[in-house]
Formats: sequence, C-alpha cells, structure tokens
Amino acid sequence: MSAAIRTELLAQTNNKTLHEPPIQTLLRIEQLLIYLEGKGRRPNTVLAYKKNLYALAIRADLNNPTSVELAIARYKCIDSKTRKLTDRAASNNYKSKLCDCYATYCKLYGLTWEKPIYQPQPTSIQPPSKEQIEMLISAAKGALSLKIQISMETGLRPIEVQGEIGLKAKDVHPEQSTITAISVKGCNPRPPIKISPELLTRLTTYIRTHGKQPIDTLFTGRARGYGESFRRARNRLAQKLNDPTIKTIRLYDLRHYYVTKQLMRIQNAEIVRQIIGHKNLNTTQKYMHLLAGTSGEWIVEGTTDKERAKQLLTADFTYQLTTPDGTMLFKKPK
Repeated sequence: MSAAIRTELLAQTNNKTLHEPPIQTLLRIEQLLIYLEGKGRRPNTVLAYKKNLYALAIRADLNNPTSVELAIARYKCIDSKTRKLTDRAASNNYKSKLCDCYATYCKLYGLTWEKPIYQPQPTSIQPPSKEQIEMLISAAKGALSLKIQISMETGLRPIEVQGEIGLKAKDVHPEQSTITAISVKGCNPRPPIKISPELLTRLTTYIRTHGKQPIDTLFTGRARGYGESFRRARNRLAQKLNDPTIKTIRLYDLRHYYVTKQLMRIQNAEIVRQIIGHKNLNTTQKYMHLLAGTSGEWIVEGTTDKERAKQLLTADFTYQLTTPDGTMLFKKPK
C-alpha cells in the first residue's frame, strides 16, 4: 500500500464509524487493480476502482458481501476538506458505481453476491451560455484558455483533450480547419470536427512556439490536471465578478454546450451522436428537452447567389428551402 493511500485512510478513520482495513484486504485491492490493468482498462478506470473499493473497505469487510451491501445502502459522504463523515447520503448513481466495483471484486475472489439495483436519479443538464464560456476563455491564462476553447468548439471529453489519450499535434489539420480525436468509451471513430479560424490560428501558433512534433501530445500532464486547473480559474472568475452562477459551471458542461448547439443546428440526433461519440442514441436524446423554448431564436438569411450559399453553409447555417423566386433560405441558432 502506498504511503499516500495509507495517510488518506488514517485521516478518514479518525471517524469512529470508519476503520482502517486489514493489510490482507488492501493487498487484495492492489491485486485487483493489477488485474484490471492487465485487462487493458484505462488508468482513469483503474483509479476509480481504487477509490471506490477503498471507500468501501473503511466501512465494511470486503470479504463479507452482506456487510458491504449494508454499507452501500447506508453510505454517507466524507467532507473533502475536514475528512470528517457527514450526514449527506450518497446518490443512487454513486451507489450503483460502488456496486459495479464490488461485483468485480467478488468475481475475482470467488465471492457469491447478488448485486442490488439502484435506479439512477435523473440528472439535469443545463449548459452554460456562450457568453459565460467566452468569459472563462478570456480569464484563463496560457494553455488553459486554449483548452477551454477547444472543449467549447469540439465537445471533446476532458480526457480527449489532455492526458494519455489526449490530442496530439497531428490531430490538428490546418488545411481542413478540423480536429480529430481518439474516441473513448467504446465509441465508433468520429469524423473530423470543424473549428473556427480563431481557434485554428491559436492552435497552429501554440504548436509552432512549443516546437511540437506530429506525434507529441499538445498538452502535457495528467488528464485530471485539466479539470483541476479549470476549477481554480473558474472560481477566481466567479469571485472577481461576484457571480456565484459561474462557480456552478463544470468542465463537462462545455461538452453539454456543444451537444446542444449541434442538435439545434443539425436537428438530427443520430448525426449528432456520431459527431460527439455517444455510444447510444438515448444518451444524445437526453439533450432534446433543452431545445424546447428555443423556437424563434434564429438568424435567417436568404440569397440567390451560389457562392454566398456555400459561405453560409460554412458558417454553420442550415439550408431550409428555395422560394418560387429562387431565393435560398438558411438559418442558424443565435
């Protein structure tokens, strides 16, 4: 067991209702992590298993499924600052993740356990406004500002921007003004994603000034580092503007913003699913309710010139119809 993990356990077990797990249990957890790594599970997945199994190990005997099942049902969260146990119950979503991790533990060590079912609680998706994201881009410094703009314009997951499977210099295509990325979560390969001239200029300048070779990752550091630096910059901006709503913006909300924008523009959930890399269409369709109430919020333009029509399509306008006098009508969300 690493010193850092042992220190964290000791801090948590200051609570009388928690206990330091026996060494044998800790060794079993470490062995399971090695097993997962050998099976090709991604580092972030292995880390999640580590955290969840340790969280259970300080609450119950992992070799006693009945004890673990009760611990999950009664699970109370720990305050991240004081490391004290709170009265706040874990969500069903988190309990379901704990069950998945423990089910793997049981399978590996031959324990019989009927996994309980915790129905996921519906989550509310409320993307930030374009103005809020642009304020974050302006307030952030250096590479962080660039990463936020990439997330806004491409909808890439944070781990697809920075980390082991993050963007490489070769994934930026100046001739086509596009970015491609490695898909995660078992998704099919995604098509190149169009980016603005401004972002393309920033990216090519960054690649040139940092001497990035095609196989080099654009942004060094752990995948988690992006989220940590984003939260610090976001909190500073919220404090500076005295606007608590900015503090509620999560890094993943930039992806939500992109998905919603594409649904408004394309009006076809299946095409959007392919662009953003959702494995299931149902995931994409969860965003459809956000389009309610947006009717009328469109920029409409008509032209009889074919070259102008091409320009409008490039500018994210969508063709609607051609009038009897030959005028082609286009629209895009404001």
